[in-house]
Amino acid sequence: MGRKVMLVRGGTLGPNSGIGGAHHALVETLAAGNVSGWSLHGVEEYHLGARPSAFRRVSQRWFSHPRRIQRLSKNQTSVDLIHITDQEQAHLVPRNSAIPTVVTVHDLFHLFPEVKTFGQSKVEIGQSRPSSVRRRDLRKLREGLARADLLLCDSKSTLAACKMHFPNINAVWLPLGLSMERFDPSQANQASASSPAQHLRRACHLLIVGSHDPRKRMDFLFKVLGSLNAEVKHELHIHHVGNPNSPTGAPSIVELATAHSIPHFTAHGGDLSDTALMDMRFASEALLFPSISEGFGYPPIEAMATGTPVLCSNEASHNELMPEGTCLPADDAGAWRTALLGVHQGWKQRTSSDEDHRWPDANKTLVAHAHSFDMKAYNQRTCDAYNSLF
Repeated sequence: MGRKVMLVRGGTLGPNSGIGGAHHALVETLAAGNVSGWSLHGVEEYHLGARPSAFRRVSQRWFSHPRRIQRLSKNQTSVDLIHITDQEQAHLVPRNSAIPTVVTVHDLFHLFPEVKTFGQSKVEIGQSRPSSVRRRDLRKLREGLARADLLLCDSKSTLAACKMHFPNINAVWLPLGLSMERFDPSQANQASASSPAQHLRRACHLLIVGSHDPRKRMDFLFKVLGSLNAEVKHELHIHHVGNPNSPTGAPSIVELATAHSIPHFTAHGGDLSDTALMDMRFASEALLFPSISEGFGYPPIEAMATGTPVLCSNEASHNELMPEGTCLPADDAGAWRTALLGVHQGWKQRTSSDEDHRWPDANKTLVAHAHSFDMKAYNQRTCDAYNSLF
């Protein structure tokens, strides 16, 4: 008879965020019986409702939910393992648990913030001056990680950080996986595409996916885009999927596009459906990803799984996902400009006789590379990690 694992997180998250997507993928693969010898006992999380008060948020996060998980950790007869699915819920690691507890760690830059210097610019990774409530929350997270039996790190850079900050806790590398069939480029169908990919004008369409956090380096990217000559810029159409507003109060992505004279820019927001975002990948010449710090970096591997090229900075940990020698120096504007011009020139040659926009063919080499991160590999690594505790 197989063993049972209980998945734990705090407030519910949808599948469209990075952390939410990783959680839902694990739920689905365990529920489907794809992790050999293991089955899903259940998922412990809570719904806060549409407009929860600050008091209710703190009450659930710090008191009610931790007590519930602590009680469950004493019941050794029904559950063999507790898996907390991201480090932002590590305060839920029970004390003196009768059941082993593992925590997935995507990154540690919120728990241990730093400032990186690129040329004349300094970029804050994480928040160096959080509120008093957040400081207390971060202390609880660090204490929780120090109670875990095993840390599952989805990148080698995060593994190194865990070994540095939590040297007494076992940690292993366990990269996330993709359901490759969802990204299969043979499913691309321009004739039946969903909006906004449905009626794109003839242009070199470039896609950006992610937030406008300082580490995402949107200011750098738009400065490079703005430095291209007017004729090239007129033939580009930049699409952003995600929250266009900066959490620090800096100019929004829309304002950056205007400031750098990008004539064709569309902010689609963060509510595109999976199908709509997939069609945008198929319709675009490349994904632009200048970030200097990621936990795992879903957008590049998702783009490659559809056969879409990626212009990606050579920084952790998304550089671990890229084919060798393909990343760009994070602070070299000239290298980024050259790469963008190369994408534009390739588009121009490919579509020289077209009157309407025509989707590019999938890059089969990139698709094959992405398959090294498929769910089969993830399921086996998860099985090995779980079994190491018994």
